[in-house]
Amino acid sequence: MRFKCGFVSIIGRPNVGKSTLLNKMLDEKITIVSNKPNTTRTNIKGVKTGENYQIILIDTPGIHNAKDKINRLMVQNALDSLDMVDIVYFVVEPGELIGKETLFILEVLKKYQGKKYLLINKIDKSTKSKAIITANKIFKYLEFDYVLPVSALKGINIDKLIDLTIRDLPENYKIFDNDYITDIPEKFLIAEFVREQIFKLLKDEVPYDTVVECELVEDKSSDLLYTSCSIIISRDSQKAILLGKHGRTIKEIGKRARENLEKFFGVKVYLDLWVKVVNNWQEKDEYLKIQRLL
Repeated sequence: MRFKCGFVSIIGRPNVGKSTLLNKMLDEKITIVSNKPNTTRTNIKGVKTGENYQIILIDTPGIHNAKDKINRLMVQNALDSLDMVDIVYFVVEPGELIGKETLFILEVLKKYQGKKYLLINKIDKSTKSKAIITANKIFKYLEFDYVLPVSALKGINIDKLIDLTIRDLPENYKIFDNDYITDIPEKFLIAEFVREQIFKLLKDEVPYDTVVECELVEDKSSDLLYTSCSIIISRDSQKAILLGKHGRTIKEIGKRARENLEKFFGVKVYLDLWVKVVNNWQEKDEYLKIQRLL
């Protein structure tokens, strides 16, 4: 049986379910999700290997109208992913408006020479007719090789998507070992699991003004992992919000992050969290590097 191997970029506006799609296709949680836009800040590779195929999926930040340096780099990372892939998944929602961000993505995709899939996600919360209307609107601007309604959350049509992808991948040698799942460094993964809970528990601007740095990871024993993370925020006024009354908020962030880390690593995790204030960290290269944006 011929072996197929290649790269797939998952692109779209913020909060359309790109990270949820990656996790579902891998049957593994490697990238964080929340109901807030721009949760994903950098390109993340996930590798799905079967008997006769290897799909290297790239989850990208949402393409949006970027103003500050961190957001401009996020968008550029997403666009750069198109230079190296064999297939692009353009993820939209049923009823999506064809606004400036969508039009920008479609203009970029007009220049892309590989296979293009239009994935209409969150079909479990919508209707077939609404998905068809959305596809017809988008096809007025650009035609795609496939249109597929999916639900990344419920797994609807994910197997079909994988089958189509395998068929379109080039014949190639396997790039990664069978047990390789992601290119995410251990420290970055731990920091992201903490940041995910900040997005889920806090409102307004605080999550977007936050970066998490994992400073220490140690195996204390065969079944205990110790890790320490700093939560870096932009303003002193945000520190009380992050800590919460009697420290309840940061304790809950730590508890939820620890539970997810224990599921991922399969061992007990001791997680220490600290809070630091760094004014305007979004414009400083040392903190952009933490987010793998430089």
